[in-house]
Amino acid sequence: MILGYFGLVLHGHIPWCKKSGTWPAGEEWLMEAMNETYIPMLNILRELRESGLKTAITINITPILAEQLADEYMKQRFTEYMENLISRAKNDIQRFENHQERKVIAEYYLRNFEHVLDTFYHNYYRDILGSLKWLQDEGMIELITCGATHGFLPLMESDSGIFSQIQVAVDTHKKYFEREPKGIWLPECAYRPKKYVDGKVRESIDYWLHNSGIEYFFVDSHGILDAELLEKKKNIGLSTNFGYTLESGVSVFGRNKLTSRQVWDAEIGYPGNEYYREFHKKDHESGLHYWRITNKKLGKGEKQLYNMEKAGEIVESHANHFTSLVSEELTQFSEKFKTKGIIVSPYDFELYGHWWMEGIVWLKKIFEMINNLENIEMITISDYNSKFKDTFSEIRMRESSWGEGGHFQVWKNPNHGWIWPYIDGSIKDFENVLEFNLNPNTWEERVLKQTARELILMEGSDWPFLLYTEQAKEYANQRFHHHHQRFNKLIWAAKDFNDNKRLTLETLEEIESIDSCFQNININYFKRIK
Repeated sequence: MILGYFGLVLHGHIPWCKKSGTWPAGEEWLMEAMNETYIPMLNILRELRESGLKTAITINITPILAEQLADEYMKQRFTEYMENLISRAKNDIQRFENHQERKVIAEYYLRNFEHVLDTFYHNYYRDILGSLKWLQDEGMIELITCGATHGFLPLMESDSGIFSQIQVAVDTHKKYFEREPKGIWLPECAYRPKKYVDGKVRESIDYWLHNSGIEYFFVDSHGILDAELLEKKKNIGLSTNFGYTLESGVSVFGRNKLTSRQVWDAEIGYPGNEYYREFHKKDHESGLHYWRITNKKLGKGEKQLYNMEKAGEIVESHANHFTSLVSEELTQFSEKFKTKGIIVSPYDFELYGHWWMEGIVWLKKIFEMINNLENIEMITISDYNSKFKDTFSEIRMRESSWGEGGHFQVWKNPNHGWIWPYIDGSIKDFENVLEFNLNPNTWEERVLKQTARELILMEGSDWPFLLYTEQAKEYANQRFHHHHQRFNKLIWAAKDFNDNKRLTLETLEEIESIDSCFQNININYFKRIK
């Protein structure tokens, strides 16, 4: 008998990086994710489907990621990237002719690289988005959306900033997947309730979700646990193992703490196991990874070589452990509250395969193990919401995010708070320009559409996040300023289209060739909301 459900949610996101650097920051972010995460996951889901196993995973492909996966230039870059990796692996096989352990690893990489490139062409016909749509149509996954460019919605001072991020996302989702998105992954899981500014109402984030037809979203654990119960329908109280509704009618789900810790926690998380592949240490010549994480007691610089068979054994044990935790928690919840709960486990998609190489295989084991259990079933969040929404209690939430500290300080603090006046000022500038450009001609509309693209690219939460973590601080700084400078160049032209010296066709074409996302962007979404 089914006692509860497991709801895996994978958040796929890469910021726009076309023609904006290659390595260590830039286009190779997408290339790595395609090679190590997206295509391997497609391969596993395809294999499971052929064996008759249905997975029911909820996957978010952010609109800006979808635009890159559909871009012909980026597809060609991926082919070149994979051919380069194949060449490096072949060179390593020759180089390690007298070092059998390393040669075995190099041969593994070669097989893997060739397989990924072959399936990209012959299984998925260079169309990852189409393949995801096919898996959705086959009932293997549910696809949901996110903010158009992963903009941090609660910190935007103008509602047009929030509305445009959400509505461009909905349009993009329908374009590629031919369905209205039922769910959304709020960028950084950042939520803000209704508030009053200068005597005026700023509606809650879920108000705007409801306005665009979104039915549910996610918050971090404390978003639910710190909420206020308004109407109690079951004797559950506040728990991340059930859903809730807000006053807007939109459902909300919280991240389950126990299962999240097993993956994210630096001390106990599975990805830190000493037998898993080391992400950071690379071969000085080829850049390939040959080492395992290794017991920390051995000290720095003493990494041991990776052993695929041993890593495989550890994956099996970790999958068993995780599945037993899910089963135990759902059983306890069912016995206590006499209802079928859900373990919502939201993760960054790129963790699996890219950061944690064994993670994709671990997921496959989880799917197979849960399929063999009688008391747990995998379920998409939409299906769970449909089954149980009538029994959800109503709550009112406070602000929250899944960033460090649980609130907004990662994206706005004294070190990089300077970014927000630029964003908010630009949103208002564009609102003003749109007020007197009511019937633009072909040229004017082209300039205004590119202005909209630069604005939403500037709004991406990745830039303040990278400034905060200092992982790619200079790159993030440059990228933000590049978008802002292009925006200023375009808005200057839009303020007086009669002055044709303000923007040349050559300059516009150059900007369009770099920031070519959202070709059908609707500039009406950016108008001031009164």
